[in-house]
Amino acid sequence: MTTPTPDAYYDYARVPLLDLLPTAPRRFLDIGCGNGATAAAAKQRWPSMTAIGVEIVPEAARRAAERLDRVVIGSAEAIDFAAENIGDIDAVLLADVLEHLVDPWGFLRKLRVALSSDAVIVASIPNVANLWLLEELAAGRFDYTPEGLLDSTHLRFFTRATIARMFDDAGFSIERWERTTDGRVDDLTRHRLLGVMLPVPLAGRVKGRRVDVRDVDAEGYQDLRTIQFAVVARPRPPA
Repeated sequence: MTTPTPDAYYDYARVPLLDLLPTAPRRFLDIGCGNGATAAAAKQRWPSMTAIGVEIVPEAARRAAERLDRVVIGSAEAIDFAAENIGDIDAVLLADVLEHLVDPWGFLRKLRVALSSDAVIVASIPNVANLWLLEELAAGRFDYTPEGLLDSTHLRFFTRATIARMFDDAGFSIERWERTTDGRVDDLTRHRLLGVMLPVPLAGRVKGRRVDVRDVDAEGYQDLRTIQFAVVARPRPPA
């Protein structure tokens, strides 16, 4: 999954996230839809679906309104789904959204009222337990940037474990995990001996420049390489 340039941020189609939808949606809700590029790509793929967007930036929302069936302008956290007559949604896209919310846990719980019984959520979320970022912290740096792991607009930070707990606490089951890996981590963990590139050790230990992580299995190493997780989740039936 490539990262868009800042100028193209609101008009960037996240097609790889659409590929994670297991079936063709009927009513598609794109939270933080930007200019509507991703939802427009979804409509092109599934012409019969209804596409609804939510976008807080008015200029982007107006552009999205030209592409989608309906766009609500405002904060995702402030939206009243019932009052806006948004319901029976069977596919939701949360592309780099949850980390920008004040209360993403509460938002996921509130979202359930707008979903059909067979709904699916696809969400992408940055991974704060990325080895490159751990190296930055070890060097005393936590410098915000216009985009990426330390995007200056991020309010919340997540690891794989806390992503899983957030969805579970909100009443969702994660069915699938995908990763976008970080080439900077590969540069940190690959070492040379007499000019020969050595393989990354997986015998319980991963060594960077400053950080030495122990008790790491193969999957844990892949998590350290991950800059962003993508999850596919469904609401659990009421108890």
